[in-house]
Amino acid sequence: MKMIMLLWLSVFFLPASVFANDADADGVEDSLDQCPNTAQLKKVAADFRYGVAIDPERLKPGIKAFPVDKNGCEFDTDGDGIVNSQDYCPEDTKEALSKGVAENGCPKHSDADGTPDYRDNCPGTPRGVKVDKKGCPI
Repeated sequence: MKMIMLLWLSVFFLPASVFANDADADGVEDSLDQCPNTAQLKKVAADFRYGVAIDPERLKPGIKAFPVDKNGCEFDTDGDGIVNSQDYCPEDTKEALSKGVAENGCPKHSDADGTPDYRDNCPGTPRGVKVDKKGCPI
C-alpha cells in the first residue's frame, strides 16, 4: 500500500520531464517542443563590460537553463530580437535600445568608450581617452 501511494504521488507531483523525453531539459516534452535546442545559461566573461542592465543570473555560479514558453521556445524579454540566452542585457528599456542593439543584446556602443550610444553626447571618442558619464573626454 505504501509503495502504491508513493508511486501515485510521484506521478502527480514530479515534473513531466522526469517521465518524458526532453533532450534540452527545458521542461517541454520533445514531441511538443517547437524549439528543441533551448540554450543553457552561459556565464559572463570576466572582462565583459556592460552598461545599464545585465541578467544577474549570469553572475551566479552553476548551470541554469533559460525559461521557455509552453512551446519550449525562449523568451525575448526586452523585444530586441535577441532571445534571452544570447542577450547579455535582456531587460533593456526602449530608450537604451533606441540607437541600436549590439550582437550581445546590449545597447550599441560604437566608440567603445564605456558609454552606450543612446547616452553618448560625444560619439567617435578615440580609444583610450577617459570620458565622463555622457561619453565626452574629461
